[in-house]
Amino acid sequence: MRSTVLCYNLKGTKKGKKIGMIFGFLGYKVRHVEPSEYLIPIGIMAGIDKTESNVGEYEGAAFTEEMLVMNAETEEILDKALFLMRKEKVQVGLKAMITPTNSTWTSLALHDEILEEHKYMSEKNKKEDKERK
Repeated sequence: MRSTVLCYNLKGTKKGKKIGMIFGFLGYKVRHVEPSEYLIPIGIMAGIDKTESNVGEYEGAAFTEEMLVMNAETEEILDKALFLMRKEKVQVGLKAMITPTNSTWTSLALHDEILEEHKYMSEKNKKEDKERK
């Protein structure tokens, strides 16, 4: 299995190029997902699931947030990627690992789930910061 990172809303950006360099350096396959591909299951796009996808093209509105979806061969290579992102000050708010559960999800479903988790954690951190002051 080859490590893969799916990138959303990063193609052609300075940040997207940095991410491509970081993950490419570590041997990841870097794939920029287009909005028309939002209905294809995550596992198929990452090359984990080899089944053919007969879903049509997504024609709705694209989400605007940057998102990374990672599938790493080992935990060590994932840790290296995240370390290099921190070192290079490359921040992407929405990040996820591919799991057996979410590998069957569409990009839209995964985005919505990660966005909710991100909002919850951001609010929780703000509340904790206020309580410390």
